[in-house]
Amino acid sequence: MLRSIVIISLLTLCLSACGAPVPQPEPAAQPAPKWPDVAPIASYDIQVTLDDENKTLTGQERITYVNTSETPITDAVLHLYLNAFRDDHSSIFMQEAGPNHRGFSLSAEYPGSIKITNIQLADGTPLSLELIEDETLARAQLPTPIAPGETFTLDIEFEAQLPQVFARTGFYEDFFMVGQWFPKLGVWQEDGWNAYPFHANSEFFADFGNYDVRITLPDKYVTAATGLPISTEANGDGTQTVQYQAKGVIDFAWSASPNFKQVTRNVDGIEVVYVYLPEHEFTVDRVLYAAEASVTHFGDWYGAYPYPRLTIVDVPDGAGGAGGMEYPMLIAAGLEDFTGLGIMNGQFDRLLEVVTVHEIGHEWWYAVVAFNEAEEPWLDEGFTDYSTMRLMNEVYGSNNAIQLGGIRMDYTELRRLDYLSSPRVPMYGKAWDFGELEYGIATYSKPMLSLGTLENVLGEETMLKVMSTFFERYKFAHPTTEDFRAVAEEVAGQKLDWFFEDMVYGDEVLNYAVTNVDEHSITVQRQGQLVIPTEIQVTFDDGSTALKQWDGVESNATFEYPDRSSIRQAVIDPNREILVDLQWSDNGMSHRMDVLSWLAVNVRILYQIQNLLLGQGGL
Repeated sequence: MLRSIVIISLLTLCLSACGAPVPQPEPAAQPAPKWPDVAPIASYDIQVTLDDENKTLTGQERITYVNTSETPITDAVLHLYLNAFRDDHSSIFMQEAGPNHRGFSLSAEYPGSIKITNIQLADGTPLSLELIEDETLARAQLPTPIAPGETFTLDIEFEAQLPQVFARTGFYEDFFMVGQWFPKLGVWQEDGWNAYPFHANSEFFADFGNYDVRITLPDKYVTAATGLPISTEANGDGTQTVQYQAKGVIDFAWSASPNFKQVTRNVDGIEVVYVYLPEHEFTVDRVLYAAEASVTHFGDWYGAYPYPRLTIVDVPDGAGGAGGMEYPMLIAAGLEDFTGLGIMNGQFDRLLEVVTVHEIGHEWWYAVVAFNEAEEPWLDEGFTDYSTMRLMNEVYGSNNAIQLGGIRMDYTELRRLDYLSSPRVPMYGKAWDFGELEYGIATYSKPMLSLGTLENVLGEETMLKVMSTFFERYKFAHPTTEDFRAVAEEVAGQKLDWFFEDMVYGDEVLNYAVTNVDEHSITVQRQGQLVIPTEIQVTFDDGSTALKQWDGVESNATFEYPDRSSIRQAVIDPNREILVDLQWSDNGMSHRMDVLSWLAVNVRILYQIQNLLLGQGGL
């Protein structure tokens, strides 16, 4: 979450003069969609009914689970994520986040919860259920262990109360974003179930499977969801049942509003549809352009998007907590129009595009490669933010993010500002090991800048080979940090301890500086224990230049140029490729820099920093 072919039910977008629903035609016959060839482990057949007045769900689900491990399964552990929102203090999520999470507040009047009302095996054998941890997990003991290679099937009935939109899921007026809404199995591994209580910083981890979901709701609603629409049935009582299917996915989410409109675009054989609200019509061209660029570039860089459709859901101005989130084949975008003029505020020039690109990037790393976001969140968010940076630079050029205090910033500079506030935070760690501010640095800013630096050291061609090799080798496989390390070092043909030991697992930092420039020599310095190869550009009075490669191993180094004309200037890392360098202002020095020139440069920088710290023109 940034801090993510729309499936539309075309039953009713308007009412006839007599108030009767206008019937929706069945989807036109299409060639059989291509789904990824993934052996299902956890598959779900779900029927759910939405009570839009009371904001509740009533559902039945059948879960079919295959034991692909070498150890017998003795119990079933289920996530009950919505119980994190039952009040403002009981759950681990609320204790860690408080009533406010990423700028949004839980409504005491409209909390959320979920309850399993019945659980049994498919043959009718009843199971007893034990709520564990903070009631965001539940365990059912199985009467007989499930041997490796065997399958068990659970039949579950459940009831859920949706919260007013707070953290990713819920309702706002007649808009619904329904995520993490059904009882969902953890991931069985050799040492048991990988299933943690719902933490404030943690996102999700699940097995791949097939989903068949039927949603019954009032027929005035238009829906969008993971997967493809299969059928829509009018029930004759003012409701409709919309069926979706998805294969080879790790989750299922859906959204509904009577106000949704849609536009569709075909991108390299993938149906991309944007479901948007009328008041945000001004976003259509921008979102579709960003979506097309994302699908095309990420496909070229890493590997093809493997699903037939991509859904982008807009969210209302008052439901920002539902936006900026990723689900398989479905992202929630949206950005509030603060001006009322149908444009973004000038300080947020490309933030709409950033959100759209970032969430679509998750489709490669969260949805397909499927990292464990709870245990190693830096992988998913870091790879996605690195992808966002690359695309924003490639497609939108400079000044591609925001304006702060009179300073126009691209996405890289924006993330550097965040990283520099606490650069010693290691990237590696479980999501709950970090406070909220540290989590942002450890999983977004620092990984993005570190991966960008790695690209600059290895070269673009090698880095893209690293990323594409990793994607193709580990898609649908739940890889780890060490899997990425093995691929990166294999493709690069070198050890990358500076990246993995010092930055991923460690807290080392680096600042390069030019400390002295004489007539025929320069002195450079490495501050900190992090060592990254770089280069030094020397300019002479006769206009000629020399580029010196420096491994950075020595903390201080002097380079002599006795046979050249006098040195005019020396700059270390002249192209600013070391994105984690703590201070760029000391990277250069002239032989005869006069005091007034120094003041002219640095007073302006200090003035801009002062404006940022004072919040003038800030976010």
